[in-house]
Amino acid sequence: MTQGYKKKFGLTMAAVLLAGTALAGCGSKDGGSQSSASGSPTASASATPKEKVTLKVLVPNNVEEFPSGSDVNNNEIANMIREKTGFNVQWELLPKDAEAARQKMNLTMASGDTPDLLIMNDKALFGSFVQQGLLTPLDALVNEVGPDIKKIFSPEQMKSAMSGGKLYAIRAAYFGTPNSALLTRKDLLTELGIAEPKTQDQLYAALKTIKEKKPDMIPYTANLSQGLGSLDGIMAMFVPPVDYTYKDGKVTYNPALPAAKDFLTFANKLYSEGLLDRESVVNKAENVKEKIVSGKAFMTTMGWADAKTTGDALKAKIASSDLGYIDAVTGANGAYGMAKLNSVTRYMVVPKASKKAKEVVQFLNKVSTNELIDYISFGDLGKHYNKQDGKYISTPEAEKIRFRVYYNMFDTIELGLQRMEQKGFAPYFNPLLKSSKYENVVDMLPPVEAADKKSKEILDLKNEYFLKIITGAMPISAFDEFVSKWQKAGGEDVAKALTDAYNAK
Repeated sequence: MTQGYKKKFGLTMAAVLLAGTALAGCGSKDGGSQSSASGSPTASASATPKEKVTLKVLVPNNVEEFPSGSDVNNNEIANMIREKTGFNVQWELLPKDAEAARQKMNLTMASGDTPDLLIMNDKALFGSFVQQGLLTPLDALVNEVGPDIKKIFSPEQMKSAMSGGKLYAIRAAYFGTPNSALLTRKDLLTELGIAEPKTQDQLYAALKTIKEKKPDMIPYTANLSQGLGSLDGIMAMFVPPVDYTYKDGKVTYNPALPAAKDFLTFANKLYSEGLLDRESVVNKAENVKEKIVSGKAFMTTMGWADAKTTGDALKAKIASSDLGYIDAVTGANGAYGMAKLNSVTRYMVVPKASKKAKEVVQFLNKVSTNELIDYISFGDLGKHYNKQDGKYISTPEAEKIRFRVYYNMFDTIELGLQRMEQKGFAPYFNPLLKSSKYENVVDMLPPVEAADKKSKEILDLKNEYFLKIITGAMPISAFDEFVSKWQKAGGEDVAKALTDAYNAK
């Protein structure tokens, strides 16, 4: 960190947020109270308005579903949040499909008929909204009515939510780092006597064997109509499966590396030989899950949360099945390692069109306290969970409120891991810890205008060329044309801007 930046950042922090407690301490009621007795300065500063204010909140969708007879605004968690905060919160879910969710947010913000609080996970879109002047700065409001927020707001959370010295989002911690890996029918490896592949050649041989021994099965399926993420397990054998990484003092755009051309050559070989699902170009995520569950596909790259639900559904249909992760495969060039997620997630923003910015911060201050974090995470003590040796032990009743994840705004690493284990995700989450290696630099930084303005253009360019080269619509030599177009689009300037921002940390 440069001395100039240290000084500037320290002054900004002092102006924006008072020194807070460490993030790790906010998960335990014994680790320092986040709430104050009625009548204290904290309580009065963040007091709920006397009249119950209605807040419209737009939130990400999730894999969980609501029980029959209930919905996002009619269930015990939503009702209790209203009761405990004193706000009449009205929730709306974004579409499950990522692109549809992005379109919904863009259209909503452009219309002027916005929610009062938008919770989003799209960093590029957050940067775009900041640059368009569509968000309300929250500095003064957090200082005025957000004392409990300040106590858990780490420097990392704050810095990544700032632009031009102003705070535009309140961010939350995320409990885990693993993202995805090669999800495989391990029972078929055993059945056909295939050793778990460790190298690029062994993976290719395993897919060939599946095609020969199980001609009706797709060796590797993907949903390329929604991006290239479902090929990350293949890409990781050549280049880091994230766009931007930092090494030796600079940020590198990995899709333009020479080794990315080797990835495309290999992926094209899989496609042309029928080892990669020919329907991948039209598949969506649900199609991939369906092919796995129906027993039609052997392998894909999938995240741990979806892997559990897919594995459960497969087990119900094929009792002898064993769907699990194999370790990341090492490429011929020695490349190894999968992507990991940032430890800071969510952007909780107030659209400028809302007239209730202060009330939103008051509401978020309420739900940032231990009482509400615990309630939203686990439900009612004695009904949905019990406590033993400081840990939360779920009861059978907890299964009836799995949908509570929709309302999770603030989190702690400790509580997140406990929820994940209680809900049965550990067998899919833990195997990814070893190979989770690369973090996308973009997710670690505040909005960088030069990068955010070009992010969609560069992503669309990559997806177009890579998809066409993989499927044979373009020759492998088109990779050089892609690199040239990336350079003309300002790709190298983007990498330099990200380098400058990272080195200023």
